[in-house]
Amino acid sequence: MENFNVGFASRMLEVVTILKSVSELARKVEVAYPTASKWVKEGAEPSTTNLIKIADVAQVNLLWLATGKGPKFNYDSTNNYKDFYTKLSDPLSMNTGTDLGESSSDYADRPNEICAGDYTFIPVCPLQNTNNTNTPDNKALCTIAFNRNWLENYLNVDPQKLSTFIVKDDSMAGVFNDGDHVLINHGKKEGGDGLYVLRIGKNILVKRTQLKPNNQLLVTSANKEYEAFIVDLAHVDENFEIIGKVEWFGRKI
Repeated sequence: MENFNVGFASRMLEVVTILKSVSELARKVEVAYPTASKWVKEGAEPSTTNLIKIADVAQVNLLWLATGKGPKFNYDSTNNYKDFYTKLSDPLSMNTGTDLGESSSDYADRPNEICAGDYTFIPVCPLQNTNNTNTPDNKALCTIAFNRNWLENYLNVDPQKLSTFIVKDDSMAGVFNDGDHVLINHGKKEGGDGLYVLRIGKNILVKRTQLKPNNQLLVTSANKEYEAFIVDLAHVDENFEIIGKVEWFGRKI
């Protein structure tokens, strides 16, 4: 084929490996599937605008993508983590699995190998800022590395919608203890049956919730010293908010 660009097609194949499929590439770059497929299978060169989009969504070096020169990812051997740490001030924007190495799509084929790209870094947020990422002082306390494959295929969650916080009360004692790390799925904010992180006034708390008829949400605690109460989800005021569902927790022995 006259315009076949072997080098570019090879790099686009690596991009597809990162994004998991040609369909996902097309969706994220906002082009038709046949267009994205030609980039990968025929080495057809995209427009400058689309080339920049591809590099952005795959988090690869634009120069490497266009020419094959330079590092594949946007970091160098002397300052690997510079860009990573500059994003810590906006927790939910940096927990997208900032890749510090190769993609993990072939993880199952190399179970005994460890690669930084297999992990996504989930921020541990201050209690008062767990869900509000727009405040100037909202900075992650630190991050915890989770295996991306485990999150996506075992917990069935989107790593980009996760954060954690540390339990600091005894209302769920016996289920969650003071100091436990709770993994919050911000993609589940509609409420339902299960364990949810709620904002009640100025307090961020973990509670067990149960959806009742007429859109009524029963909120209970494991500690019997705390009374249960009902929230009418059809008429929620500013003092109540569902931050997300608890997907996992960790505890210090």
